[in-house]
Formats: sequence, structure tokens, C-alpha cells
Amino acid sequence: LFFVSKSKMYWYLLVIPINKKQEEFITMQESKQNTKYIRYITFMAAFSALAYISVIFLKIPMIVFLKYEPKDVFVILGGLIFGPLFTIFLSIIVPFLELITVSSTGIIGFIMNAISTFFYVLPPVLFYAKRRSTKSLLYGLIIGTIVLTIVMIMWNYFLAPIFFGYTREAAVQILVPVILPFNLIKGGINAVLILLLYKPVTNVLVKSNILKKIDFEGFKNERKIITSIVATMLILTVIFVILSYFNVV
Repeated sequence: LFFVSKSKMYWYLLVIPINKKQEEFITMQESKQNTKYIRYITFMAAFSALAYISVIFLKIPMIVFLKYEPKDVFVILGGLIFGPLFTIFLSIIVPFLELITVSSTGIIGFIMNAISTFFYVLPPVLFYAKRRSTKSLLYGLIIGTIVLTIVMIMWNYFLAPIFFGYTREAAVQILVPVILPFNLIKGGINAVLILLLYKPVTNVLVKSNILKKIDFEGFKNERKIITSIVATMLILTVIFVILSYFNVV
């Protein structure tokens, strides 16, 4: 009987401290996660504000009716720190802010802005997330510029007749002389600015303790979410172009 009660006594002595440690660990992890979410949302608001301000004050006329603004630079800078999902949120938030405040192109302009930013910013952010080096970032920016140009030609083929009231044949006439060079130039300017700014900006933010180690950690299942979103966007792009080609829409 003594042996049994002694065993029970030891069992309780051992289990209680372990449970307390587990509880403390869970509480600490929850606190860390909550802090991460708060910082994530705060920085999202900050980068959205910077991108939006650039749209208002740094808009430069370029080719025909198209204007350049460096909002994608701020979207990519945020994504290089906080990950690909961050860029997708900004790709929607910033064009939406434009839509409800300064845009004169309505819902069509919002769609084109969001698609343009989405397809340009994701390649460099994804490349950099996989391997954090200047070379990876450069490759991503080159691919982003190419993808941006191809996708915007396709979406302009679909939406230009709806927005401008052009015939499909007239819309085709502006694709090569207007849409193609504009997006190549836009992607090139953004790429140069990002390569010049990313390291200095990040170093300043880290040294000033504004950015912390937790900010560079991604979220669980982020890559699966990104893959699903990208696949959906590509499928929609192809479907709309095919429907346009056969004059269904």
C-alpha cells in the first residue's frame, strides 16, 4: 500500500509542473501570434497609405492616356518583408482606395489596377521568399515585368472595348504601340527603384527597431493559399480572353 500511494504522490508531483509549463507555453505562443497579427495589420495600413499617397502625388503622364505611379514599389517592399500574402492584400486595398476617392475609371479601372499590381508584384516576392538574395529579387522583377506585360495585353484585349466602347479590332490596334511599351517601361522603372531602395530601407527599419524578427516570419499554409489564388487568376484570364476572341463577351 505504501508503494502505491508513494507512486501516486510522485505521479501528481510530476504531472502538475508539466501541465503548468504547457499552459505557459501555449499562452506565450498565443501572445506571440496576436502580436504578429497586430503588427501585420499595422504595417499593412502603413504600406497601403504610402502606396496611395504615391498615386495622388507622384502620377506621371507617359503614353497616350496611361500614367505611371510608383505604388507597386511600396507593395513589393512590403511583400519582401511580410511575404506574398501581404502583397495580395495590398493589390486589392490600394486600388480600392483609388476607386472610392480619386479614380475616374470606375470599377473597370479598379479591376485593371488590381490585376496589374497582382501579376507584377508576386513574382519578385515569391522568388525572394524562396531565396533571399539580390539575384533572386532581380530574376523575380524581370519575370514580373514580362508577366505584367503579357497579362495586361490580354486584359486590355478583353476590357478596352467595354471601357472605351471600341470595337475589338480597334482595341487590338493599341495593344502593341501603347500597352506593350507602357508596361515594359513601368516594370523597368519599378525594378530599378526596388533594387535601389530595398536594402537601405530594410536596414534602417531593422536598426531603428521598427521591424522585428517576427515580422519576417510567414504564416502557416501561406504558399498553398498563394498557389490557389494565382491559379484562379490565370484561369480567369485565359477564360475571358477566349470568350473575347469568340465575341461571346
